[in-house]
Amino acid sequence: VDDRARLSRQSLPEFLYDYHLELLGEPQLAEEALINIVANLNQHLHASPRVRMFSRFLGMAKQPPLGVDALNMYLVGLVKVQKGQIPLLPDFDNMHVDFGRAIKVVEFVFSQAPYVVKTKILLECEKRAVGRQIDLDSFLLFLVDMWREEQARSEERLRALFVASDTDGNGNLDFQEFHDMVKHINSSKTHRELLRMYGEMTLNRVVDSNTFVRVCRKFKFFTLDLGPSVKRQDNSAAEVFDLLNTEWGKIEDYVHELLVVLEGAAVGKRLEQDVNTLKKMLTDRIEPEQAWVCYRKVVAECTSAVKNRTPSVQEPPPTKPAKGKAAKAKDS
Repeated sequence: VDDRARLSRQSLPEFLYDYHLELLGEPQLAEEALINIVANLNQHLHASPRVRMFSRFLGMAKQPPLGVDALNMYLVGLVKVQKGQIPLLPDFDNMHVDFGRAIKVVEFVFSQAPYVVKTKILLECEKRAVGRQIDLDSFLLFLVDMWREEQARSEERLRALFVASDTDGNGNLDFQEFHDMVKHINSSKTHRELLRMYGEMTLNRVVDSNTFVRVCRKFKFFTLDLGPSVKRQDNSAAEVFDLLNTEWGKIEDYVHELLVVLEGAAVGKRLEQDVNTLKKMLTDRIEPEQAWVCYRKVVAECTSAVKNRTPSVQEPPPTKPAKGKAAKAKDS
């Protein structure tokens, strides 16, 4: 509803109050409806993981409450793993969904996370699968918890960035310090966007770390965002990927021939996994440094495999020219 009206999404408590206010027409009746919801949640809190998740969105569980960002991620994950099927959530527990779809949802949600972090989350997700199926509610709970952890790390990085940029250590980020920080991290934000960011920070009398983190998250500056990045690709990254594609094109056929020879061997499986990772990085054109490391790793593994499978052959001693030829060469 908010999306269609181009409004920012409400928290779940706000949405539920507005929903019942429209439905019942009286503020007192809407409040009573919310009280009944809370009472029912308390009564059945341990009966279902879905009830526990709902209570966290309402901020009433013992675990840390979940805000609008987590709710947005939950809804995106639910729609994608269910492929928009209605109803998105059936009225029973223990529903299982295809594990392949779940993996694609994880890759989408954490597509902006560092490669190592995303790989770790995928491995953790695999542990929760039963065959080729995974419980829907357990998967969504896992997705939300992983998202919260990465958001917390993102906030820690922002606070560390603030401390590093506050060169005089007075707890206030002045414009020159902000300008130097942006220049140092090579942000893709435009000058106008950056100016608006700092302008909003200065609405507080002091640009402290809390203000800095809040405004950065609002403008999605140096933070983990949901889904693939739509930011402009920087020229240096494009040059790296152009070079990598050229170099990979020179050895691709040779590497695939080597994979055929090494089929079934442990080194062959390792090489095949790294080749698939490299191809995905070249297609996505993100994280150029990691892609370059992966390319160098593939080259090193190929070189090592060839060296280990080729018997060492002693070079023949150099042949001496015949006396007549040697004399002739000397005279010339």
